[in-house]
Formats: sequence, structure tokens, C-alpha cells
Amino acid sequence: MTECQAVPVLGSQLVSRRTLGLALAGLSLAAWAVTSLATVSSMAAPTPAAAEPVSDESERQVTVFAILATPGSKTIDSRLASVKRQLRKVLPDHGFKLLTVESKRIEEGQSINCDLVGDYKAEATLVQALDENGKGRLRCTLDLKGQHEFSTLVKTPPNQLFFYERSLKDGTRVVIGVGAR
Repeated sequence: MTECQAVPVLGSQLVSRRTLGLALAGLSLAAWAVTSLATVSSMAAPTPAAAEPVSDESERQVTVFAILATPGSKTIDSRLASVKRQLRKVLPDHGFKLLTVESKRIEEGQSINCDLVGDYKAEATLVQALDENGKGRLRCTLDLKGQHEFSTLVKTPPNQLFFYERSLKDGTRVVIGVGAR
């Protein structure tokens, strides 16, 4: 497992050189996530506690979303229309589908699990809600049939989205965004 420091807008240490273009799309994706994902997430996983302020320093509202990128496709999910241009720049000749949005308030040691495609699952675990530097720690994993394909520990300030991208065995790619507030 690696440990990474989340950097503003996009955890560039978490993306491969080939997908460094995600950094350019990061500002647009972050703006889109702030405005759009709140609506999508409230439809996908309504959580009454989502609007409540943080009352316990060992809890955070954690949001995870995943976008599937399919090579050779021109189709783009209508929910991603506002970032279509940026996605096309990052991965030209790919189609994009919003797979999932999960958001819930969790305590340290708890996780959010997201089913992706096939037998893939993404998980974000709140390791530490807030450290002495005002950053939280999240363990992000991508599993295939219960076996870790990828795992990283990220330190990030509250309200900071970060992304990681992985290639799947079928040739598609998945971009996973994670944030905590």
C-alpha cells in the first residue's frame, strides 16, 4: 500500500503519467462535483445527516463517485454533460458513464463501499477524521472479487476532492473521486 498526500483539486500523485490530463480537468470536475453530485447523491443515497454540521470530530460526511471510461465509445452519460469537454480531453475516443455516487456520514474505522462493474468494488475507509494538521486520512481501495487490486492511504484537508484512476481487466478505465467534509 502506498501513502499519498492529496494536493489541491486533484491528487496528481495518485494518477498515472498517462492520465495527468485529469489535473487539467480537475477544476471543472471539482466545480461540477460541488454543484451536481450533491443533487445526484441526494437522489442516489438520501442521508438526513448530510446537511448537519460536523458535531463529532471523529466523523465525516464522505462521498465517493465513479465514472467508467470505455474505449471506442462516443456515448456520454447525460449526468456528465457539464464536464463532457474535459473528459474528452483527458481520455479521447472514450465513452463515459457515471456508475455510482455514495455519500454518508461515517466514523473513524467505517467505510463506504461502491459496486462498480463486474466484480469490482471501490471502498473508502475513514482512518482518521482530523489530524494535528487539520487533515483527514482515508484509505481507498479497489477490489476484484475481494482481492485488493489497488490500495492507497491519502491525507487530505476537509472539502477537498481527490481522484484516482485505474485500468480494469476488460480494457475499460474507472475514475474514482473521493471527498470528505
